[in-house]
Amino acid sequence: MGVLSIIGWSFVAAVTASGTTLYWARLVLAHNRSVLQEDVHYWHSEAMKARDLAAQLKQEMATWSKGCQQGRQDVIAIMPLLIAAQERRSGGGLAEPHLADVAEM
Repeated sequence: MGVLSIIGWSFVAAVTASGTTLYWARLVLAHNRSVLQEDVHYWHSEAMKARDLAAQLKQEMATWSKGCQQGRQDVIAIMPLLIAAQERRSGGGLAEPHLADVAEM
């Protein structure tokens, strides 16, 4: 009965150890899955924020570019008036404009 008892208890110990190991492994896997799911949600929200920021920056860049173009056109349009005012002030020569002359326009 000693050998059968040893074999029986060894079988019980092996089943208990494998059951405990499987239970522990399932707990660890469930925990890791929840951690990974939280990471996925975090990085997904970060990606959405980055996309929104990129779209906003793209729109601001387009607006800024249009503003620069408009400013350039305004400077080109006003240049003949500035030259005429300067020539009128200096009597045809190229004199340095004064702030009061530019403010009159």
